[in-house]
Amino acid sequence: MGARGGSLTFTRFFTQGALPKDLRRKFLEAAKLRVFEPLKPEDEALEATGWCVMERPFDLELDSAKIFHDNFVLLGFRVDRYRIPGALLKSQISDEEQKQLARGKKTKLSRNERLEIKDRVVMRLRKKVIPSSKALDVCWHLDSGIVLFFGHSKRMLLDFAALFEKTFGLALLEDSPYAAATRAELPRELERAFKQIEPISFSSGRKRLGKSSIKPESEPEPSETSTAEPEDLLERVESTRFLGPEFLLWLWLRAEIVNKPLSLPELGNFEVWLDNQLTLQSDIDPNERVTVRGAAPSGSPEAREAVRAQKFPVRARIAIRNEERDFACVLVAQRYAVASGKIPAVLTKDTDDAFQERMTLIERMCQSLDGLFRMFLQDRLSAVWKEGWEPAVVCWAENEAIPTEILATLMQGKHSRSKKTKSR
Repeated sequence: MGARGGSLTFTRFFTQGALPKDLRRKFLEAAKLRVFEPLKPEDEALEATGWCVMERPFDLELDSAKIFHDNFVLLGFRVDRYRIPGALLKSQISDEEQKQLARGKKTKLSRNERLEIKDRVVMRLRKKVIPSSKALDVCWHLDSGIVLFFGHSKRMLLDFAALFEKTFGLALLEDSPYAAATRAELPRELERAFKQIEPISFSSGRKRLGKSSIKPESEPEPSETSTAEPEDLLERVESTRFLGPEFLLWLWLRAEIVNKPLSLPELGNFEVWLDNQLTLQSDIDPNERVTVRGAAPSGSPEAREAVRAQKFPVRARIAIRNEERDFACVLVAQRYAVASGKIPAVLTKDTDDAFQERMTLIERMCQSLDGLFRMFLQDRLSAVWKEGWEPAVVCWAENEAIPTEILATLMQGKHSRSKKTKSR
């Protein structure tokens, strides 16, 4: 699994700030300053991180030919840790404590004495244990500012981002539903609606069903000028993570109810469905999870019952067919991260050309996901959501027929939107 081969599991980051002049020299020097330094038994630290050559974790001799490939910076992020088995450490400490008690003819050791014994035992065991070593690929496209980190571990993501920022002097923004929305280039009225977005409401959907034959009153648009203080970016990222699960729910039910190809500008027509893996989770209690597997997990009674109980898909395998090319990936919805991604077979055999073709296909997959998310937001932030999707979700979850006028709203949603949402 990595930049050059295998299935794709990665987190996208976006660099913040301008690139320096003479970047190749500066970035090479900066990377060399923070190249990985192997752990030593006498070191206080239990863990070490640093850069290595991509796909060669024990090659620490960085040079321009190894880390620059056309407009990419390629590096390995290496992490070494001492992992001393807990049971072994505990038994060795206990033995040392008993010996010291016997030597001093004591019945109890002080806190400092116990800490000193632990330090001695740890140091002794370190000399007998080889640190575990792991290296993950890092692929930075300089022109777009997109950094692909081929891992999902929260701890590694934090360590990687910290090392990257110290090395290159550029802050990183991790991808998220909020970040995907900000790059969707929404029309102004949808941007205003996005600032006030709230999670899906089953009660609102039921209310709409009760008045389905009556044209609802239009809600007043928020004023363009606002005296409210801008929200903290991290707070906004966290408060809009619900959009990831709702995006999966939209893809799922659009395939079930509308069942028409999606058309994205510049990318063509798409068939999209959820395939063989689906995990649903409660917003109220994250420990309430349902995982459904099989040929068509989204069509199972268990999945429908989970939605009825207001559990929403947080992880699902998305199959995308575009112009006779098949892509697939597991979307970790709340983080907008990709796992177990598959792209069409690379046709070229030359190593450099194959890498470029693979990167192009990865970019195509990400563009497809972003395009689908943009289309979701166009529904989510317009009247189509309240008038169509919320009541349709309620009907579907409760296994009831969807009223004709609700179906008509869903089927004509894109056509009616195009008249209202003009680009700025």
